[in-house]
Amino acid sequence: MLLQRLVEYADTVTDADPARAVPAFYARKPVRWSLEIDANGVPRGDLVDTADKDDPQHRFGAQRLVPAVTRTVGISPVLAVDNGEYVFGWLSEGAKPERVAKQYDAFRALIADWAAAEPDGPGPAVAAFYRDGHAGVLQPPADWSRGDLIGFWVDGVYAADTGSARRFWAGVAGDRKGSGRSGLCLVCGQVQPLLKTVPQQIPRRWLPGATQSASLVSMNEAAHGYELQKQLTNTPICADCGLKFMTALTGLLSDPLHSTALSGQNARLAWWVLGGSTFDPWATVEQLDPTQIHSLIAGPAGGKEAAVDDLSRYCSVTVGGNVARVVVRDWVEQPVRQVKDNVRAWFGDHRIVDAWTGEVVEVKVSQLARAAGRFEAGRNGGPGTWTKFGASGEHRPPDLFHRLLGAALLKRPLPPKLLNHVINRIRIDGRLDAARAALIRLALRRYPNLPPHERERLTPTLSVEHKQPAYVSGRIFAVMDDLQRTVFRVADQKLNTTFAERYFGRAIDNPQVVIVSGRRNVQAWLKRLRGPLRRPNWSDAYERRLDDLFVQLGVAIPRGAVLTDKAQFILGYHQQRAEMRAERLAAAANKKKTDLPPEPDDVKPTTNDEGDDA
Repeated sequence: MLLQRLVEYADTVTDADPARAVPAFYARKPVRWSLEIDANGVPRGDLVDTADKDDPQHRFGAQRLVPAVTRTVGISPVLAVDNGEYVFGWLSEGAKPERVAKQYDAFRALIADWAAAEPDGPGPAVAAFYRDGHAGVLQPPADWSRGDLIGFWVDGVYAADTGSARRFWAGVAGDRKGSGRSGLCLVCGQVQPLLKTVPQQIPRRWLPGATQSASLVSMNEAAHGYELQKQLTNTPICADCGLKFMTALTGLLSDPLHSTALSGQNARLAWWVLGGSTFDPWATVEQLDPTQIHSLIAGPAGGKEAAVDDLSRYCSVTVGGNVARVVVRDWVEQPVRQVKDNVRAWFGDHRIVDAWTGEVVEVKVSQLARAAGRFEAGRNGGPGTWTKFGASGEHRPPDLFHRLLGAALLKRPLPPKLLNHVINRIRIDGRLDAARAALIRLALRRYPNLPPHERERLTPTLSVEHKQPAYVSGRIFAVMDDLQRTVFRVADQKLNTTFAERYFGRAIDNPQVVIVSGRRNVQAWLKRLRGPLRRPNWSDAYERRLDDLFVQLGVAIPRGAVLTDKAQFILGYHQQRAEMRAERLAAAANKKKTDLPPEPDDVKPTTNDEGDDA
């Protein structure tokens, strides 16, 4: 089914935009060096370097359509554009002169055959270039390397991408890769000429873990195939389908709008939609496009898109590499309507209040994965940052990003150890922000054994109806910390270490110990507010809030908390902080009265939340 859906996508792309279609046995590759010749084969100058080191898209040369087939150890020239060993017989470091001479002769022979078969194209001019000895005059540029491609231009026309070159190359490549027999293709179900091997490979840069370019289907040793048969003997695939699915998959993996991977993660995901739907899952869960999100949420009410979505399918494939093999880690095909329902549930389960702005926010998948890693505090009060993906000591599960994508788009279970991992990172780093709180809420709402009524009480903002002891304990801890900050601010005293900074990690593991000892500190802080600091109203406000919370808590302060209790404590702490700040912001804007003391005009703590490695 994977190969069939890739072929369908290739046909869809060709029909929608013929200009994007890649000819048979061609691929887009960087051609670094260009050589202009006239119709008589006379060079019009030296080699021109098309590489631009400052442009990532042209770092290795201008992107061109290049004749391409899989090359292994044999000598196999391609038409009108190849590396310096084939085109000029140049010797690179470590090359064998005898082999390079054979490569050069094979390339010249291919050009001669092209000129004879297509006399009206650019082939005769390139053949004349070799016949008249011009090739021996040109010397390798100082910065030439073995992997650089060199292409011919004849009177301003790129020779390898002319109709003449396409026709001739299709026959040559078909003979090389064809099996010489016809049969029933497993992909299209038609009787067609069958391939001997898959004609193209996926570049290794699109396959995390690969050290070489790789084919999606490959049996190059007898031990790999059924009945000890090499190549595609027992996997009949026609030439047309083989070209289409390899071109489609390579195009998807190289398209930033249809694929994603992060450094240090062990796979790359590519997705596409068949059937006419314009739904863009990537723009919804990663780019957080407001238009896409609004359309997604409003969709069921409108009912306009149901028919299209029912007929459309979301497809995705997750691949990695192992040396020169493609590892298909996951393959998914689902109706678009089901995927949309999953994404709505994703937003409903992870949406969280921002403790600084007081607004409910969605968090993109890559930021959730980033926040699961180690946080490095800034030096001398400077901004902190998340450890980069793939860096030493990042402390992220290697497949977390794609597991989260699966949870978002397919409603798959979260990694079993994710909740414990995030809690440990919060304890160790002493940092809790919206992304980490979103992970906590997401993991709790999707916790397998959580009763449904408890799940519904886990709202994005503070839930006063949620009386779970660990959750209430987290709220109490947040009020205690806020009280201490207020006392020191009013007294104009420097607070080196806050109550939360000192005890937060311990409180997550055992709220009882910290809250019981914290009550003694609370009495001292309230006494200072009422007495020397002359803020009796503020003291009464804090006392009322704490008394109300302790009544909700009862006598059963959690101790030796289990995993879900730790998560509930963190969520209660985060949402209580956010609620108090939102209350103050509303009071400052004259929208709501509050008995809480105002906060100073401070600024939001800075951090490099996004990083530069997404």
